[in-house]
Parts: sequence; C-alpha cells; structure tokens
Amino acid sequence: MRTGDDPSPRLVEQRPRDRVMEALEPLADGDAGVYSCGAMEYFEQFFDFVNDDSPWKWRTWSSFTPREVEALAEVLELMNAACAATRQHLSEEELAASGWPARVEPVAAATLSMMRDRGRFNEDTEEAAPSL
Repeated sequence: MRTGDDPSPRLVEQRPRDRVMEALEPLADGDAGVYSCGAMEYFEQFFDFVNDDSPWKWRTWSSFTPREVEALAEVLELMNAACAATRQHLSEEELAASGWPARVEPVAAATLSMMRDRGRFNEDTEEAAPSL
C-alpha cells in the first residue's frame, strides 16, 4: 500500500473524490450556496473536477462507484444546462433569480448525501473503501 509520498493511481483518484464532495456542498444548498461562494465559483468548483471536456476521465476513477458516476452525471447535465441558459458573469442575485440553483439543489443534495453515506477517503493512504 502506497502513501502520499509516492502516490499510486488509486490514491491520486481518492483525493479528487473528496474535492467533488466539497464542490457539491454549495450546489446542495441552492440559492444559499450561490451566496456563500459566489456565482462564478458556484460553477467552477464543480467543473474543476466533474467535466466531460477535461483531459482527465472522471467517470473512470476507481474511487467512484457506478452509482456515484450516474448521480454526478445527472448533476453535470443540470450544471451544463444552467451554463447554457445563463450568461457569463452573473451576479449572485441574477443566478439565484434564474431558478437554476433551485433546480440543481435536490439532485446535488441527493448525490452529496449518497457520497457522504459511503464516506471520505484518507488522502494520504490508499484505501479500497472510504474510512472517514
């Protein structure tokens, strides 16, 4: 078993799974999440890790279960639709008024809850299942 000093591919995939959970938090909070992190960061935190246009293949990470991938794909679909339907550089008030955070909220909350039920991975030690 490798540690953080010489990370295995598995360990490298454990760390961003935990970041995805953090990125889901404002989405799961709806309008309050937009106001807590800002309109731009609301999107960017999520797309930093869950993005089909990125060079990393998040859907193939061994740290996600197939059910988590499916749930995250639903959130991604909503987030992509929100981006397409709104203009860039919205204020928090404008994003909240668009209704998109309220539409994303229940799907993101259910996804986050499922991931929290499974738990978080140790970010320094390779694990077969989350221990935290």
